Amino acid sequence: MSLNSLSPIVALRRLWPLVILLIVGAIACSSDDAVEPLDQTLTVALPSFWAETLDPSLDGQPGLQYHGHLYDYLVGVGADGKFDQRYGLLARWDPGGDASAYSLTLNQGIKWHDGVEATSADIAYSIDHYTREDARCAVCPVLAQAIDRVEITGRYTAVLHLTKPNVSIMHAFGPVAGDAPLLAAHGVGRVTAIGTGPWKLSGRSAGEWIEFDANSDYWDLGRVPGFARLRLVLAPEPAVRAEMLKRGDVDMTVLRPSGRPWSIDEPQGDVPSVRDAGFTIDGPKYVNTTVLRLFTASESDSLNNNLDFRKALTLGIDSQSIIDVVYEPEVAEIAAGSALFSPLSDGYDPELPPYSYDPIIARESLIAAGYDGETVTIFSAPSYGLTELIQINEMIADNLRDIGMNVEIRSAGYTEILARHSPRPQQFEDVAPAPLFHGVNYQTWPDILGGIKRYLTSDPAALLTYHDLERGDQLFDELSMMVDPIERGQRLQQLNREMYEEYWAIPVVWRHEVYGLRSDLNGWAPTNGTASDLRLETVQGGVAG
Repeated sequence: MSLNSLSPIVALRRLWPLVILLIVGAIACSSDDAVEPLDQTLTVALPSFWAETLDPSLDGQPGLQYHGHLYDYLVGVGADGKFDQRYGLLARWDPGGDASAYSLTLNQGIKWHDGVEATSADIAYSIDHYTREDARCAVCPVLAQAIDRVEITGRYTAVLHLTKPNVSIMHAFGPVAGDAPLLAAHGVGRVTAIGTGPWKLSGRSAGEWIEFDANSDYWDLGRVPGFARLRLVLAPEPAVRAEMLKRGDVDMTVLRPSGRPWSIDEPQGDVPSVRDAGFTIDGPKYVNTTVLRLFTASESDSLNNNLDFRKALTLGIDSQSIIDVVYEPEVAEIAAGSALFSPLSDGYDPELPPYSYDPIIARESLIAAGYDGETVTIFSAPSYGLTELIQINEMIADNLRDIGMNVEIRSAGYTEILARHSPRPQQFEDVAPAPLFHGVNYQTWPDILGGIKRYLTSDPAALLTYHDLERGDQLFDELSMMVDPIERGQRLQQLNREMYEEYWAIPVVWRHEVYGLRSDLNGWAPTNGTASDLRLETVQGGVAG
């Protein structure tokens, strides 16, 4: 029988439970907290608290996982790791005519956790704090060398005077290349740190945990935390962290901390078991890249100076198959484009594919290079503690042997490699004519100029791994004078395409930072390109089913 055939009163009685349910649902959905997290505390296990300080100037970039939730950066970036002024404290910055004096304008209405408004005085104090002699943050010596003084020109404006023009300096004030968030001038000497960030410090126990309350008055309404509290717990052992997640003791945990040793047999730690248990695998992308570099490439009698030989090396390595064997799919992907560039950097070209594996063309190129069985030496070191590189280097050597190269693996620590490439002249005579090294990019990606200086130029501290150092010097000078970021970006994209055809270095892996998350959590948007800017305020709780 349909409702239409019933009397109005009977029909109303049968509908009344549904009406009550709809009313209750409407009331719930009209509240400010329409989607309540399952647990008002978000608990995250981390492998290290590093210096366990609340002062960023006394810590390295990884320490921001511990204390960075309190603070904001002058320069904002989006989740993709690229400049985005919506996320930074600066409304704008102007490099002037030659990038020697930057005019900075702070957003108005930014409040410290104690309610005091942030002003240009905080910019001046912060830069002074980070450039003092005993400051130890990663970017501190860079700022100390680059900055002459800060001139306060108004309540919200200041001029950053540099020691010399620098078109890349603003990267140092963001979360990918830098670790120097804004600090409060009036907070000097306080035991409890205050920031402008999405979380307020509520308590901590040394060597155990640190806890924060949500900053409900956060200036960026789109990033007011989805949880009332954030609790970080220290758990150094990867297996212990994975079990804590499975037991429900924590909501999230890092499964493979960047820069820490892995097992050669299982470099992903507990990724498969955590995934199989129904947890989500996620995290910041493009945290590291590995690159096969060619020492002595600038010397005319080196095989690495020969374009056909470099092409044979590049097309003779089956990077995708190596990655499929060594890594879980969430941990790494094949690198694309020229070795200097990534999806985070200016000049990145998404249309440039990874180098293709083509052993036939590789063999033809080897013949064209005049190769006559000379020993090709690969220095194999667990660079940055990444022990899986040892396994990968053996697989690279097998690939190159398959195309006809005589390859020798030489186990080494990085101190030995440093002792060889740092002196002038470099010390590679005993491994001529083709010494190779597969390591991790030293320079943080957004600052392409830093990478050019280190890898392509004749700078006294450079690795001398480019085949035309004079051109490298010219490129560095040319780009250093391009103040307009649009013009510089276009030139860098052109350079990316040019260097792609030069086979000057071989990008192998883009590696990610992987976390296990409770499956009902959503919305997490950590900053790509760094393992430190976690943006845990973006994590939202699910709704109980």
